Amino acid sequence: MIAHKNIIKDVGRLVFWFPVRWCINMMSFRAVYTFGTFLGILDYYISGRSCVEKMKKNIMQTLGYSKDKASMIVLQSLQNHSRNVMELIKYPQINKKNFSENVELKGIEYLDSALKKGNGVIMLTGHFGAKQILQVAFGLLGYPLIQLNYHMESEELSWVQKNVSQKYRLQIEDKIPVRFISSKGSLMSAVKALKRNEILLIAGDGIGIKEHMSKGYKSFPFLGRTMLFPAGSVGMAKFTKAALLPVFAMRNKHRHKIIIESPIDAELETDDALRKYIRILEKYVYLEPSMWEFWEEFEQGLLIE
Repeated sequence: MIAHKNIIKDVGRLVFWFPVRWCINMMSFRAVYTFGTFLGILDYYISGRSCVEKMKKNIMQTLGYSKDKASMIVLQSLQNHSRNVMELIKYPQINKKNFSENVELKGIEYLDSALKKGNGVIMLTGHFGAKQILQVAFGLLGYPLIQLNYHMESEELSWVQKNVSQKYRLQIEDKIPVRFISSKGSLMSAVKALKRNEILLIAGDGIGIKEHMSKGYKSFPFLGRTMLFPAGSVGMAKFTKAALLPVFAMRNKHRHKIIIESPIDAELETDDALRKYIRILEKYVYLEPSMWEFWEEFEQGLLIE
C-alpha cells in the first residue's frame, strides 16, 4: 500500500502510536484481530476516495469482480493491513510457550532439507498476509535469519510518519529475532550470510515503489497483466548456490499459517525460476485477494508496464 501524506491520517497515526499502542500491548491476539476489523472500517473512510477507488478499479479490472465485491475486497484489505500493523506491536510478546497458539507451520521439512546442503536458503515471500510473522516464527525456532528490507526516504514521509510511525516501528523490529539488511547499497553482507548457511528473507514481488526500482526489475505476466518483478534473488541464489523457497503467511482470524512451498530449482534460467515463483504468488492472490498489499500500485505507470 502507498504511504500517503494525509493530515487526517497523520492525526490517526498519532492516536494509534500513543494511546492505542498502549492498549494493544494489554490485549489478547484475538481482541487485536477484532479491533483491527473496526480500524479497517475507519481507514476505509479516511484513506481518501481516490485511494479506495483506485484499489477498487484495479481489482475489478484484474479479477473481473463486480463493484460491490471489489469494494468488499478493499475493505477486507484495509482491515488486514490494520491487523498486521497492530499485531506487529505484539510480536515481541510471542515466545516459545505461546508460539503454537498463534502460528502453524507447514512445509518446514523443505527448509531443514535445504539447510543440510550448507549453502544457505533464500526464502521468497511477498507483500501478502502478515509477512513479518515469518521473522518472528523462524527466529523463535532458532533459525539464523536475515531480512532484506527497505525503508522509505525521509523526504517521502510526513513528519509524523518519519518521527513517530517509523521510529516506533524500528524499535519494535529491534526486539524481533532477525537481523535486517538494507536493500539499498551493497548486498555483500547478505551473500556472506548465505555462505554461512543462514536464511535470507526477500520480498519476491519487490518494493512497490516505481521510482526506487533498479534496472534489475523485469516484466512478467501476472494476474493477466504485465508486472515488474526483481530478478536479484535468483541471481544471488545462482551465485551462492543457495536454495530458493517460496513462503507465505495465511491468516485464520488471529492465527497465522505459514506455508513453505517446495524449492524452486535455481539451476533454471533466471526467467524460468522467476516464473515459477510468480505462478505460486498468483495462486495465493487468487485464493485470498484481500491479503495482497499492492492493489493500489497495481496499475499502469507503477507496477504495471
